Amino acid sequence: MSFPEVCCNTPPVKATYIAKGARDKIGDLECYFSGSKDSKRGILVNYDVFGFHANVIQLCDILAEMGFYVVLPDLLHGKPLTEADLGKPDVFNSFTQNAGSWAVIKQEYAKVLDHFKDNGVTAVGVAGFCWGGKMVVTALSELDGLAGGAIVHPALIENGDMAKVNAPLMVLPSQNEPDFTSEFDSMKDKPFFSDCYMERFDDMFHGFCGARGDWGNTEQAKRANDAIKLLVGFFSRILSK
Repeated sequence: MSFPEVCCNTPPVKATYIAKGARDKIGDLECYFSGSKDSKRGILVNYDVFGFHANVIQLCDILAEMGFYVVLPDLLHGKPLTEADLGKPDVFNSFTQNAGSWAVIKQEYAKVLDHFKDNGVTAVGVAGFCWGGKMVVTALSELDGLAGGAIVHPALIENGDMAKVNAPLMVLPSQNEPDFTSEFDSMKDKPFFSDCYMERFDDMFHGFCGARGDWGNTEQAKRANDAIKLLVGFFSRILSK
């Protein structure tokens, strides 16, 4: 299991954005919160390897504007990968076995899910980008109480991963991800398959909807918005059941 080459070599864009939400903590876990706590529909957003980036903050705010209570946990505790790590596959691979491993991340997911429950949220979805996509698929396979998840330009997905999920999954790969058709089709016999969805963004690159997207570029911004609209539609549907 390894990251795609483009993921290990492409830096995040430098972007600025004035956040509409706020940072606070769930216990010792710093999070970015956006939207009303009165919402019954919650979304945990799993950022990519570059952590708290302006693009993912803006994406959270857009989801919140659509009526969701969004929590973006700092799963890497202020120590994401950086430009200095680019071109070092060993660093990326070490990341998946240590700070970015499911064994570590699932403990942080549990804190956020407990927070949602404590605040009266009755339906929770998860969204992940790059490495976060792997975390989302694993969460849908191992954790109870998730209504569904969405993965955007996901990394590290292995044969058989999607067949294990226990809730609807939306898959939005870019041109740099493999053909996930057989993986997606492995869910066909599941009772929730009608709520699953896949659409390729073959005109976009890995990271366009996350830290690598230049949203000052008209075409990239348009396609990122197209992906976000799909996220909104998917979560509106599955979190209202």
